[in-house]
Amino acid sequence: MEKYVKIKKLGEGSYGIVYEALNKLTGEVVAIKKLKRKCSSKEECKNLIEVKALRKMKHPNIVKLKEINGKNADVFLVFECMECSLYDRLKNIRMVSFSESEIKNLCFQLFQGLAHMHGNGYFHRDLKPDNLLLSKDHGIIKIADLGQARETDGEPPYTDYVTTRWYRAPEVFLRSSVHDPAVDMWAMGAIMAELFTRQPLFKGDNGGEVLYKICSVIGSPTESKWSLGLQLAVNVNYQFPDLLGVPLASLLPSASSEALCLIATLLSWNPCLRPTAMEALEHPFFDDVTPPIHVNKDLPWKRALLKPARSSKI
Repeated sequence: MEKYVKIKKLGEGSYGIVYEALNKLTGEVVAIKKLKRKCSSKEECKNLIEVKALRKMKHPNIVKLKEINGKNADVFLVFECMECSLYDRLKNIRMVSFSESEIKNLCFQLFQGLAHMHGNGYFHRDLKPDNLLLSKDHGIIKIADLGQARETDGEPPYTDYVTTRWYRAPEVFLRSSVHDPAVDMWAMGAIMAELFTRQPLFKGDNGGEVLYKICSVIGSPTESKWSLGLQLAVNVNYQFPDLLGVPLASLLPSASSEALCLIATLLSWNPCLRPTAMEALEHPFFDDVTPPIHVNKDLPWKRALLKPARSSKI
């Protein structure tokens, strides 16, 4: 790590501390994540879920892992450095709100990245604006921080803590022993709504408050909507409030009918009814998306970025 000099601390999460740093040999600015977990060997480091996932996935909308370094038992992951997080952009009062065209472009990129991730056998489990990174002109967005990622064919039960509370799927609150990529799709529904309003849709100080907020927005679950969820609630001694919900259009007045439709399906109580990332890309909301410049336009471009990547030789 001697070739890097720290510039500033960018943030800290459950799994590591991230610094902006300068490569003294090349002049490149990078982001270095020092993992809180210690590793006794290089092989142990390579077997960390975040490292395994990032080495396998190479995609324009997933942050690029450039190097893996170790010093004593400390592990340092070197990433490309992005300008800011989506959270920073949403909270910057000097920035104007996103237009629907911008929201469409950003969400299309995120679903591309998620489709690639899910197709390679991983799901993120902690999607939130803090973990979505923007380029300097805010035209490119990338999924970052896979510290809580899991393999789709991994053995349950999973840990209770997944996804920051405001973006956490209902089945996680109710302690379902099985999670799958549908938790990422719920988070995307909440993030899409926030892009229109710049305010979290399901803001609450604890799990009970967030579940109440969810019920107040989309209506409480019923036997026909999500019978398994009602049973999960009984198992954890939780009583859903009796709320009808409100039209999403009243909360997102600037959103088109196509955007509202996609958000509503993403925010389905039943995980089985949420679209996959690939299905979301085919939604009418994205019918007029222009192919990104890195896609071969002679191919079926909506699927061009989704092919599983070969394993890295890092």
